[in-house]
Amino acid sequence: MATTAFSLLPSPLPSRLPSTSSSAFPTGGGAFLRFRSSNTNLLSLTLPPSSSGSQLGSRKRLMNGMTVRAAADYYATLGISRNASNKEIKAAYRKLARQYHPDVNKDPGATEKFKEISAAYEVLSDEKKRALYDQYGEAGVKSAVGGSAGAYTTNPFDLFETFFGSTMGGFPGMDTGFRTGRRATVTKGEDIRYDMTLEFSEAIFGAEKEFELSHLETCDVCAGIGAKVGSKMRICSTCGGRGQVMRTEQTPFGLFSQVSVCPTCGGNGEVISEYCRSCAGEGRVRVKKEIKVKVPPGVSKGSILRVAGEGDAGPKGGPPGDLYVFLDVEDIPEIQRDGINLRSTITISYIDAILGAVVKVKTVEGTTNLEIPPGTQPGDVLVLAKKGAPKLNKPSIRGDHLFTVKVTIPKRISVRERELLEELAVLSTTKISRSRPRPQPRAPVEAVENPVSLDSEESQESADENNLWKKLKDVAG
Repeated sequence: MATTAFSLLPSPLPSRLPSTSSSAFPTGGGAFLRFRSSNTNLLSLTLPPSSSGSQLGSRKRLMNGMTVRAAADYYATLGISRNASNKEIKAAYRKLARQYHPDVNKDPGATEKFKEISAAYEVLSDEKKRALYDQYGEAGVKSAVGGSAGAYTTNPFDLFETFFGSTMGGFPGMDTGFRTGRRATVTKGEDIRYDMTLEFSEAIFGAEKEFELSHLETCDVCAGIGAKVGSKMRICSTCGGRGQVMRTEQTPFGLFSQVSVCPTCGGNGEVISEYCRSCAGEGRVRVKKEIKVKVPPGVSKGSILRVAGEGDAGPKGGPPGDLYVFLDVEDIPEIQRDGINLRSTITISYIDAILGAVVKVKTVEGTTNLEIPPGTQPGDVLVLAKKGAPKLNKPSIRGDHLFTVKVTIPKRISVRERELLEELAVLSTTKISRSRPRPQPRAPVEAVENPVSLDSEESQESADENNLWKKLKDVAG
């Protein structure tokens, strides 16, 4: 804000100045003389606006080494007389605000001039502030709101929009999209989390689940406003209907201003005069509701389902949030999940591993047959194709069920089993010894008859071995 300098006329001062760092003395007529420091000659004079102020002049002078300053004249800033009416004050502000608005006037210093005009209009358009200013000057206005530090003052652009409306006056050069005043904010409601546990088969094939949910819904009586039906909203006294406040604080680097949402009205500019009895002014009521969700096939532990619009309703009639269902799946000991594939472990006897067999196994579709091929080794993996889990969102794609084979070796066997195993061992030893390489025969005539006799002997031994295995299987059960 501009500062006008005055030369102080000779007048008797107190014979002894206080030793404090900052003191003030009344000089009569509502003026105050402030002594900044006992070690300096800097004085500050605050004078109320009066006709005598213009007689002092605007030049800066030194008198006995002292510099005297005074606040700007709000009447002179708006170019009006001190007995101007409210109509004249508004007309002056309308003209000057349009002339010096930063969106129209790009000259250096136009922004500061616009702020001075806004500050002058804010004081002179308010009867109480104007009376304080006429009597005590700018210091009187600041003291009425708790001083310059921490006081709520008006944003000059908020004041401009309040005066001209949302169209910003509609004059050339003005950006009509410029808005800093009250906004009709719409806040979305909070999202809700719900934890659900599924059975293993429900996660594989999908299911439809129903549960009870407690959430906030918009009050039907007041339609989310929070006010009693038929009552009127009143202008917020904190922000004057602008929805924003500016806090100014004095720092070592100067004045620091911060614009924030009004803490009283939350940026609406209006407050409720009578609250709705149904929701106690909250605009929302808590209700219990039955929710049905469709679980798609192929979900797994940690999957999240989103149900739009089933969260808490937004404040002041805002849109509701969403419901998020977090899924957990019960485990079963026989089957483990591995993506879209399923895994199981089966245990077979060493005889079934050697001879082969057909065993019953458990799958997600029930019990089915699994063929064990002869010669199956421990750790082999047998596959049931298309018996796994479907792919999420693509149920036509389905995984496999994998069975890992575990072969059991008995620690104790019967006498008969031992006899049969020993015979098998003898046959296996004989077969191995005969399979060793033999020297080539010298006479070509003898080589014709030997293969026939060897083949017949090997066939007879293989038949004997198979008979022994069958007997062993019958004995072992």
